[in-house]
Amino acid sequence: MIEVWGTRVAVRYGDGRLVTTPLRADNEVGLDVSVAELARVALATTEDGLLALLLFFRSAQHVVNGVPTDRQPVPVFLETGVRAQAQVLVRAVERDLIGLRRVFPPRPNLIPPQSVPGPDGPQRPDVTAAAGRMRYVGNSLAEIAILHRCARSDEYVLELAQAGHEGVPGLVAVTTLRLLFVSTWAVYEFPVAVLTGAEILAPPGKVATLRVSGAGAELDFLDWEPVDFARVAEALRLACEIEHADGSIAQSLPSSADLFGEWQLLVERRKLGMVDDDPFRRQAVGIMLAMPG
Repeated sequence: MIEVWGTRVAVRYGDGRLVTTPLRADNEVGLDVSVAELARVALATTEDGLLALLLFFRSAQHVVNGVPTDRQPVPVFLETGVRAQAQVLVRAVERDLIGLRRVFPPRPNLIPPQSVPGPDGPQRPDVTAAAGRMRYVGNSLAEIAILHRCARSDEYVLELAQAGHEGVPGLVAVTTLRLLFVSTWAVYEFPVAVLTGAEILAPPGKVATLRVSGAGAELDFLDWEPVDFARVAEALRLACEIEHADGSIAQSLPSSADLFGEWQLLVERRKLGMVDDDPFRRQAVGIMLAMPG
């Protein structure tokens, strides 16, 4: 929780909510809003020397004290002596706003497939497809056969790579839920939920290492060529993203075309006598302030 205390108002920010509490009987604004309702925040200094925390809302019709903002910023007045604390609060809000506006690239269909009959028993189409992208499938046929049997019905197998781990040859596999090391005598599993990422160490002329991090430890998988490791590392990044970062994405900011449409409608309503001079000027300034750049 970040708190900024002035003589007029206290401002708190935590768990994605911004709360302002008036401290005296002035016209200060009392707010309790989600960060997803904000377009941006800024600090400014007024002509009489006060510090103003400016809150720009996403919706042009966001109501504060019973009145739509018309894209005007809502000021919260503080003393200049708390500028440092206010800057910390603004940066925290900005970081969360950036997080809300993440756009994830389209993902392939990752619905776990049903096994199909094969010459050596049931086979998983996702395992077969991933094996087809390996450089030397023939070196890992026994491990691939084991993976066909141990892949779970609630996970999709993303990528495979021939690898050695702690002196044992085998196969490293990434699914939407697990990192697997498959050898002919044992299968090790590591939940994606505890993993944080992977890097490839490939010194010229030396064995390449796929280093996977998570739960305070590092797992090293070795191979002579890093080509398959690159696919595995990218698959692990995707699996971690699905596990850790999925969530609702807040709507984007209005585009210039949207704001121009609002301006045209406002002008037309003014011509028809539906908007008086003061509301027209207030809404016009609000639209100009919301313009990108």
